[in-house]
Amino acid sequence: MPFNSAPPFFDALKSLFGDKIVARQDLSGRDALVVQPGALLEVVRHLKSVGYDFLMDLSGADYSGYPGHQGDPLCVSYQLFGAATRTRAWLKVYLPLEGAKVDTLSGEFSCADWYERECFDMYGVHFIGHPNLKRLLLYEEFVGHPLRKDYPIMRMQPLIPMRNAVDYESVAVARRKEEAAGGGV
Repeated sequence: MPFNSAPPFFDALKSLFGDKIVARQDLSGRDALVVQPGALLEVVRHLKSVGYDFLMDLSGADYSGYPGHQGDPLCVSYQLFGAATRTRAWLKVYLPLEGAKVDTLSGEFSCADWYERECFDMYGVHFIGHPNLKRLLLYEEFVGHPLRKDYPIMRMQPLIPMRNAVDYESVAVARRKEEAAGGGV
C-alpha cells in the first residue's frame, strides 16, 4: 500500500514537531495525521522539502453530531503526494464552526487556490493569506455554507437577476425583422 502515514512516519514527524502533531487516526486502513491549525503550514513546508511535492486533494467535512467524534467539528483534509517515492501523506486540521481559520497553502501549491475557495464556499473556512478568497460555486449573495450540518435544509435563498444573460428571444425577434427587411443572411 503506497500510503506513508504509517507509524514510523508518524513517529518521525511527532519527534520533529512535538505537540503540533496532535494525533494519528487510522481510517479504513489509511492513517491520517491530525495537525494543530497553527502548525499546518510549517508541517506542509517540511513535507514538501522531503519530497511531498504535489497537493492531490484538499476537502472539508463537518463532523457535528458524528457518533464518537469529540472536539472541533469542521475538518479540512489534505492529501500530499511524493512523486519520487510514490507515497502519500494525509493531514487533517479540526476547526470550530465559528471563526474557522487556517493558513492558506496557495503559496506552496498553486492548485490549493481553487480547493480552498471551494472549502470556503461550502463550509465557511477562512484561509488566512489566500490571494482571492471568494465564492467559487455559489453566487455572492448566497447566505450560509450549504455543506455544514447547521445549514437549514429548507432555507430559501434570495433571488437575483441573471448576470450577463443574453435574451435569446429578443435576439431571435431582431434577426427575423432584419431578415424580413432583406438585410439578413
